[in-house]
Amino acid sequence: MKIPCLRRLLTLVLSFISMMASSNVVAQSSDDDGLKKPGSWTEFASYLADGGDLGWWEAKGVTTDVWKTLPAGITYHYRALTRLDETGRQIVRTFTYVDEQGELLSSGSETIVWDDKSKNVIWSVSGFDADQSWADSGRLIGCDNSRMVVASEEKAAGETYELRTTIERTGESTRRRTIARADGGDTPFVQEFTRVNHLIEALGGWDPTGTWATDFGGTRVINRTTWSANRRCILITEGTLDISALVPDDSDGERFMKVSGNGIIWFDPATRTIRERYVSSLGVVLEGEILSASKDRIEIRFEGFDAGGVAMDAKVVTERRGDQLTTRFSDMTYDGRSRMPDWAKAPVISTLEPR
Repeated sequence: MKIPCLRRLLTLVLSFISMMASSNVVAQSSDDDGLKKPGSWTEFASYLADGGDLGWWEAKGVTTDVWKTLPAGITYHYRALTRLDETGRQIVRTFTYVDEQGELLSSGSETIVWDDKSKNVIWSVSGFDADQSWADSGRLIGCDNSRMVVASEEKAAGETYELRTTIERTGESTRRRTIARADGGDTPFVQEFTRVNHLIEALGGWDPTGTWATDFGGTRVINRTTWSANRRCILITEGTLDISALVPDDSDGERFMKVSGNGIIWFDPATRTIRERYVSSLGVVLEGEILSASKDRIEIRFEGFDAGGVAMDAKVVTERRGDQLTTRFSDMTYDGRSRMPDWAKAPVISTLEPR
């Protein structure tokens, strides 16, 4: 009687173990439900480009023990460039991690290509953490419109271990990457990426946004400057108040502007500079390049044409003190000759209007 009972108990235990193993497999596979593999390299490259995954990205945080060559507990600043190379046949990512003192913690590069044999996208990553080298190779598990999952094998510090990386599209200019050990060991490494804003960086803290009023010989000119395109550019609207358009007895005091000029400021990736373009209702067209910028001072070189089509250029320096801007012109030329018009001889003072 004891043997049949023992067999029955053993059978139940084995069935329970089998059931738990099956449930784990289902749980693992259900995590990948809805993910698909692209049918070609062109399809995958389009997935990244159209999804906004290429370009410059950065993140800040603290390292964990998921890797064997980069210690846990280090505060870092991560920066990477992901791009489609000139051949169009591979994705290349280069990256660096620096600590709070700006010292290099880690650097490396990644190549993503199409493998005709497996009909899948494969990864190859390598780099250095301090003086220790490491290498990682992987393959795409699948992707959808919101995330991409990669399985890889890493060799570092004399060990080989499996990693699972999930990259989520959390917003237009944000991503989340989670790197975890496939065996569930150690602490997953989670990074919150934001798209690098080169304009904000290059401006060095300069913020001209607001409504500014300037008195030009009794004419009150209004300059409304605002951020746009998720702070990737600055829009400028210039003009005078159109008194005739004011609504009588308007309790809100709403004012209407008679626009006389428009401008835009943006970062030019080709020249790695901040550029400005201005067009007025008189036909003045100016192109500007910001030579230097800080929190309270900006220097711009303008060139273009006046309303009569005469070439002109000048250096313009604007300084901010609280709610006041002081603009000075220098090195001006008209039609190739040095000339300083009367309106440019004295500093131009602009005052920030209350919101």
